[in-house]
Amino acid sequence: MKIHFRQLILLGVLSILLASCNSYEKLTYLQDIEETKDASVFEKNKPGYQIQAGDLLYVQIITENQEINQLFNPFTSEASSQNLRAENMYYTSYLVNDSGFIEMPLLEEIFVSGLNIDQVQDSIKQKAYRFLKNPQVIAKLANFKFTILGEVNIPGVKQITANQVNILEALAYGGDISYNGNRKKILLLRQSDQGTQSYRINLAKGNIIDSELYYIMPNDIIYIEPIKSTWFREQSSDYMFVFTATTSTLTAIALILNLIK
Repeated sequence: MKIHFRQLILLGVLSILLASCNSYEKLTYLQDIEETKDASVFEKNKPGYQIQAGDLLYVQIITENQEINQLFNPFTSEASSQNLRAENMYYTSYLVNDSGFIEMPLLEEIFVSGLNIDQVQDSIKQKAYRFLKNPQVIAKLANFKFTILGEVNIPGVKQITANQVNILEALAYGGDISYNGNRKKILLLRQSDQGTQSYRINLAKGNIIDSELYYIMPNDIIYIEPIKSTWFREQSSDYMFVFTATTSTLTAIALILNLIK
């Protein structure tokens, strides 16, 4: 059966269209997400982060006594600039030790492991009332960091100052997923006092927005694996190189043998 030139062109166009559709599905986020109406929203479903050993807590205690204020907040005087306070926030924070305690001036040890940041603030305030008059307490997590690896443009450990980050923002910190990244099977490793839990996230589906996995937690590890076609293409390229090199070598040997004869 003969295939005419027009049929070859038609087959080529169809192949290009099919490849384009396939690329669209691989590269597009939240493909089935629906538009919210005036009275509807995506429900915020953010799990509460529990403080763990190794975390750094920034604590600010304010009282009517300026000397006490200087003791707890040495870098928050009027002479300190906003940039200087932000720079020293990390270094003036309190480390949660392996037993789950932080040690503060006057207040001594305070147990914080397993508490969320609001509960930590309440615990510090209760302890401060025993020694200080009308104290105001502000507590924040000073080391919100996560790790992003694999098929992203800027992998690495990301240290941020925001108190909440969703998975799309986390990918933005990593320069977005590369063309070869699998957006349908993202691995999320989440640390806890009990150990490490693993999850799979499909960013092609819109239901991720109202999932607990939409917001990442401190110390999360996000891994973007390559799509299988990328692996096959790279392997095929390696095999083709070996095949070409071997064929060239054998051809050269055959020519040399012919010349010798």
